[in-house]
Amino acid sequence: MAIFRGEIRSRTMEMDTGLAVILPYDSFQEMPPAKTLYLLHGLKQSAGAWLNMSSIGRYAKEHNLAVVMPEVQRSFYTDMEMGLAYFTYVSEELPKLCQKLFRLSPKREDTFVAGLSMGGYGAAKCALARPDVFSVFGSFSGALDIAMLKEGAKYAPQMLPEMQAVFGMDLVLKEQDDLFALAQKAAALPKELRPRAYITCGSDDHGDYIIEQNRKFRDHLSALPLELRYEEFPGGHEWPLWDKSVERAIPFFLGE
Repeated sequence: MAIFRGEIRSRTMEMDTGLAVILPYDSFQEMPPAKTLYLLHGLKQSAGAWLNMSSIGRYAKEHNLAVVMPEVQRSFYTDMEMGLAYFTYVSEELPKLCQKLFRLSPKREDTFVAGLSMGGYGAAKCALARPDVFSVFGSFSGALDIAMLKEGAKYAPQMLPEMQAVFGMDLVLKEQDDLFALAQKAAALPKELRPRAYITCGSDDHGDYIIEQNRKFRDHLSALPLELRYEEFPGGHEWPLWDKSVERAIPFFLGE
């Protein structure tokens, strides 16, 4: 196993940006391209958070899986109204770049995306908007109802400028940012192109109504012809739950 921590150049954003990568092999010789999990951080974390706070290195080694952990600041994995094109970077540029740099499989069925909190939203958005790239997503304590978050931001002075920079001054919800609308579109695809979903949340995660958002999105997906596994665990918005979630998600992603 090998671990890379450093920076890469994004042409989309015209800047260097942080990246952490776990590779399941020590040498490229005679090794097939690796199946890959793009693992996304939350609002208050960075590219190294999963390496620092979870056992993802052990899980990657056990399942012979590459893990790519990008840096997106507090962008909500979105092409910001007043900022950088983080969604285009994560969903388009980054997979192509990493496939070339690290010998990763380009196949849709070998490419997965997951994340915690803000990263759970980003993972769902990547897979639902780009099911040609990602075959399955995992959301752990995800901020899944952006309309609810936007409404709350109107009454939170510390969050309002950030949300306006990401989503626009009027905070009008656009279809490309609405997971409920994106799920409807993904459900209309041929069965073999519909992304699968694994969603977890802590039953005590009431900050920003996270558990309420997750149950609402669960009910929405359950009414659509999309494969969904949903689990709730005791606990709140915390690393032990996210570590448990990614450990349980990987076999689901791999079909084990």
